[in-house]
Formats: sequence, structure tokens, C-alpha cells
Amino acid sequence: MAGCAKKDVKQEVVATVNGEDIRVVDLREFLGAPAGAFAMTTVPVEKKKEALDRLISSRLLAQEARSRGIDNTPQFREILRQNEQGAIISSLLRKEIDAKVKLDDDDKEVKAEVAKLKEAKSAPSDADALAQARKTVAEMRIRKLQEELVNTAKKETGATVDQAMIGRIGEGEAVPDNAVLATVGNEKILYGDVKKVLQGMSQGGGPRMTQDLSRNPTVIANVVNREMVGKALSAYARKQGIETSGGYKMALQDLERNILISMVADNVMAKDVAVTDKEIEAVYKEHSAEMVRNGQKIPLSAVKEQIRAFLQNDKRRKALEEYVAELKKKAKITVNDAVLAKV
Repeated sequence: MAGCAKKDVKQEVVATVNGEDIRVVDLREFLGAPAGAFAMTTVPVEKKKEALDRLISSRLLAQEARSRGIDNTPQFREILRQNEQGAIISSLLRKEIDAKVKLDDDDKEVKAEVAKLKEAKSAPSDADALAQARKTVAEMRIRKLQEELVNTAKKETGATVDQAMIGRIGEGEAVPDNAVLATVGNEKILYGDVKKVLQGMSQGGGPRMTQDLSRNPTVIANVVNREMVGKALSAYARKQGIETSGGYKMALQDLERNILISMVADNVMAKDVAVTDKEIEAVYKEHSAEMVRNGQKIPLSAVKEQIRAFLQNDKRRKALEEYVAELKKKAKITVNDAVLAKV
């Protein structure tokens, strides 16, 4: 019986990078299929190859970060701690999708969607219609599953929002930072917590913008609801024992990899890249025909800093591309084209 079991395509290895696997599910997720729930058959092969190349580059950067010991730094551990909730929620959603989003050949909703597509004036081929139908039905079921999961998590954890307290803030009352705006089980979301989130959202807007947001009941309610849902899903996932699952281990690996990539990229792409006035003038001259507003030529002084920022970002990007190219030269990379076709 075991020998007759159908192999899970999502777990097939499409590429290896220095012995580290990239599976079909990884590439499908990168291309926009949650938990790799449906095949990306309508995506051109070249686009799949480009996406796979980006995943390979990401793996190389994460491996390089580990070789530098970045994963043993206090900064890495703190960022990981701050984002661990996301890994827990991600693994719960993947588990639910794997268990409940099934697309069999005889699925009634898929057949109905295929029929609808075939009725259109520019009807796709049978294969494309089936692929599009599977994608549409899967996305619809995933959205419904997410809504049900949120509702279940809120119910199981007794998550509630104090709308009256949020209203008092909006009316201008002097509400202290330790005022409780929502509760999730034994956890509380305080006004001070929300202020910190809003402060991060309004960076660059100045103190006035921060103050305005911290008094806006609609914005506050949105932040509170988002924080509450996150805490509820995380608590519910822990109740389900998600932290002992293989799915959580994979989600944690993804999170660690993303943090490492960001940290090593920051090291490679120096923040203060030098851009000379001569380089700025050359770009200004090259695009002089575009430097017009209301029929008047825009002076260099008005766009100098914008051009500088553009050139700095371009130099950082090129530095990273060159760095990755050097890593690829030293790496052992294999790609399985037969499996790539199944993505």
C-alpha cells in the first residue's frame, strides 16, 4: 500500500544550493500560491526560471550570513524574537491549507469554473482553463479558510476590543498609556503599545503626525484589531501544538533565512554610498528632456537630492548583484528542469 501512495509534488526538489533544497512548494509560494496550494501552470517558464534564480540568490546570501556568524549575534536573535509570532501564524495557515484545500479532478467548483471560462468569447484552451479554475477556486477557499481561522481563534481565546475606550481617545480624553484597548486570553493590548506601532508607521512624518494618529479612533481601531488577530491566531496555534510540528520548523527556517538575507545585504550595500556632483550632473543632463514642469525647465538644485538617492540605490543594487554573482561562482548549484515543469 505504501508503494502505491501518490507522491506529493510540492515536496519535490526543484534545485539545490550547496546541498540545501529548494522545493516546488517554495517556488510556488514565491510566485504567489499560499502553501503551494495550486500549480502555477499559467506562469511562463522564463518567469519561473527568474523566480528560481532569485530564490537561489537568497539561499546563497543566507548561507553567507551564517558563515559570517550573523545568526549568532544579539541583533539577529532580537529580530527573530520580534517576528516569531509571524512564523507561528504562517505554519498554522499552511497546516490548515494542506488539510482543507483539496483540488481533486472531479471537484464540482473547479468544473463549474472551467465551464464559465469556456463560455467566454476568448475562451482559453482546456489546459489553461483548468489551471485558471484551480487557481480561482483555491484562492477563494483559502480566503474563506483564513476568515474561519480568525473567527475560531478569536472565539477560542476570548479576544475582545474595548470600543468605548477607543472612543474616549477619539473624543480627546486624557487616556493613560496603560489603558487596556483589547484582551486576548491573558494578554492585553495597551494604548502605549498602540502608540509605539503608530510611531513606527509615521516615521518621517514628524511628532505632529504621530500625535494625530494616536488620537485617530479609526486608525487606532485598525491597529488594535490587527494586533488582536495576530495574538489570537498565535495563541490558538500554540494550543494546537503547532510549535512541535514540522511545518513550524520550516516556517522558522524561512523567517531566519529572510532576516539573515536582510542583514547580510545591509552589510554588502553600504548605506553611505558616495555619489559625486559630476555623476548627478551627468544624469540630469541625460534626462534633461524630462526635467520640465509646467513648460519650465526644472533647475538641477530642485532635483539634486532625488538624483543622488536614485544613484545611491542603483549603486547598492549593483553591489549586491556583483556580490551574489561571486557567490554563485563558488557555489554548487543544480536545477531539475523536469521538476521545474511541475511548479
